[in-house]
Amino acid sequence: MPTSPTDETATGERLLVFADGWSWRRIGATGVVAHGEADALPAGPAALAVPGTAATVHWLELPDGLAPAQAAAAARLMLADASATPLTDMHVAVGRPESRQTPVALVPAARMVEWLAEAEARGVDPVTIVPEPLLIVPPETGYLRRDHDGLADFRAPAAAFTLEPDLAEAVTGDMPVVPLDPRRFADGLPAVLAAPPVDLRQGAFARRRQWKVDTGWKRRVVALAALLVILTLAVQILAILRYTFAANRLETELATLEAPGQRRTANPGFGPVATRLFEAVRATPNLELARIEYRSDGSLNASVTMDNAATFAAFRTRAEASGLTVEGGEPTAAGGRPTAELTVRPS
Repeated sequence: MPTSPTDETATGERLLVFADGWSWRRIGATGVVAHGEADALPAGPAALAVPGTAATVHWLELPDGLAPAQAAAAARLMLADASATPLTDMHVAVGRPESRQTPVALVPAARMVEWLAEAEARGVDPVTIVPEPLLIVPPETGYLRRDHDGLADFRAPAAAFTLEPDLAEAVTGDMPVVPLDPRRFADGLPAVLAAPPVDLRQGAFARRRQWKVDTGWKRRVVALAALLVILTLAVQILAILRYTFAANRLETELATLEAPGQRRTANPGFGPVATRLFEAVRATPNLELARIEYRSDGSLNASVTMDNAATFAAFRTRAEASGLTVEGGEPTAAGGRPTAELTVRPS
């Protein structure tokens, strides 16, 4: 398991805290460089060692190549009958294989919550959580025994547990058991903490990764945000200009339709010409006005439909009699009814 950079100080040292009593040791490259009790516990990242009596380690034959979630699911199935507590209330942590056996730690989820809450209250950030028996480097053969507080941690290849010394013989059998020298235990801690056989900080209790945003990325985000604001303003300005130009064009057209004074004398505008055209249309039965368009020269371009050519001839006569000049107007068949396109202007 890769070592988290937050688990080390600038000098490469690690803090090891024992959850049973909250004593601590500062671990350097060659072993313990400082130690103390709970009243002088340093704050910050640490490896948390939890009692082997609360975190039971089983050794299973799991298939190779399983993803962490798959390995945990397989371990739960294999340990369904190994715990008096329902597995739904247990935290299952899978480690790396050792002697063709994979260590799987079982610990009540409630105890995990308690340890993490207590660590937070004391200012400790558990980067890794390791059962105490797994802090011992396993011997090549037999068992190593580390005595503490009336109990003993036992470690062998593919074996790790905590028992009362008087009860351990039933488990160790005829295998040799060698008491672990404190100096040898301390010397092995740097390697164990660099790559614990099992880390309980996984699954639901995995440590949240802290993302660090570099200043260059911050500058790029700010630049992109500023560009987005500029583009938004540019779009709004262009829309305002487009609406302004359209409004000006409409005002110009309206002024053309209703031009007063000398302009009206030269060009009668839309109203007088359209009025005469509408009167000629109303006075001609079976003739309808389909389209009308005013032009800048004062003429009207129109489309009329009729039932026959004689009706259109009657309309033309009435329009010209009202003072209009009718140009074009040859009826053509369109949609089953004759249609004529014509231009009308004052005589």
